[in-house]
Amino acid sequence: QCRILSQLEELFEKMPLSDATFNINGRKFAAHKTILAMRSPVFAAMFLHPTKEMQSGEVEVEDIDPDVFQEVLRYLYTGSPQSTAMDVMAPALLAAAEKYLLDDLKTLCETHLIRKMSAKNCIDLLTLTTHHPAEHLKKFAIEYFRRYPSEVMATDNWKKMKEENPAALVD
Repeated sequence: QCRILSQLEELFEKMPLSDATFNINGRKFAAHKTILAMRSPVFAAMFLHPTKEMQSGEVEVEDIDPDVFQEVLRYLYTGSPQSTAMDVMAPALLAAAEKYLLDDLKTLCETHLIRKMSAKNCIDLLTLTTHHPAEHLKKFAIEYFRRYPSEVMATDNWKKMKEENPAALVD
């Protein structure tokens, strides 16, 4: 099993025999349709049915940062994003996991964000769950807020939400 994991990592790093190209805001990423279809129902629908992406192997994606997409690809090939990437882009990876129906990646992101929860980011993470359903993260953020209300309400994020979206406070 270790050998196959290292081979998949090498496949990700070098992309020999790739048969798909993703254009993400001008950056190109090579990939293998079979790997992607095997790991994501969204890519399976894209590559296992007669779609223009299946025929051409070219996929245009405009709603994701190229660095985030690279980590999604890394996850699809190796089973985990880089730990440094999680520190920087866990919220964006969670959104991508939602988009591509990658439940395990979503769980990894939620777990990471829960571990990094603080008074400073609690409101941002709670807001994230309104756009990208993440029940464990939402429950933890609400519990964190209940446990440390004065610390959370002293943050700029709280003040900003109070001014810009007071209706969100009701939730």
